[in-house]
Amino acid sequence: MRRLIAAVAALAASVVLLTGCQSGLSETGEPLTIEQSELLAQTRFQVASQGEVALEISVLPADDIQHLAFDVTLDPEGAAAWGTMSRGPEDLAVDETVAFTPEVFAALSNGQWQAVSFAEGPSAALAVVFSLGADRPENAQLLRQSDATYLGTVDVDGEQQQVFRLPSVDGEGGASTRMWLDEDGRLKRLDAGDDDQLVVLLTDAEPQERPDGLDSLFGTDSDG
Repeated sequence: MRRLIAAVAALAASVVLLTGCQSGLSETGEPLTIEQSELLAQTRFQVASQGEVALEISVLPADDIQHLAFDVTLDPEGAAAWGTMSRGPEDLAVDETVAFTPEVFAALSNGQWQAVSFAEGPSAALAVVFSLGADRPENAQLLRQSDATYLGTVDVDGEQQQVFRLPSVDGEGGASTRMWLDEDGRLKRLDAGDDDQLVVLLTDAEPQERPDGLDSLFGTDSDG
């Protein structure tokens, strides 16, 4: 959980977040109940247990010249993602086929992968996707003792979703990272506290087929 919070905090440190009340959500939140802490503790483990998962990622406002939008498939176990990146304001965006790991960011150009280090890629905020899954549940008791809070339940396209603010890195408050869980406790959205700076949606779309050449590019083996 600390890795996930730190990844979002890295983005939050560079922008002014508007973390006020949204869609009826509480600004301050309430301490987690035992049931809520146990639910939240299972969230990232559930993501990892799903296998490959489809994500929609938005970085910065849609009309910002530096806006990025991603439609990618994440392999939590293999720590790799691939799909499409749109760069620029929404109505002028240019699409690219991309793939990335925590170490490498690559774009497909003229049938060839052009790779740079992840740090040289388009946004450090992408690191958060590799923290969405975990190989074991969190410690529910520690979550309940932390400054994590329940912000409320909202209707999202006819579905009730519980919204939680994750604990701060230092335990002294000030965190902005939020998780949105559906009625079955599945993670549906992660954000940096608003609709603009960073939003990661976990969708029900079919995972995209893994592109050719990724194994040699990333130095990994794949069954597919």
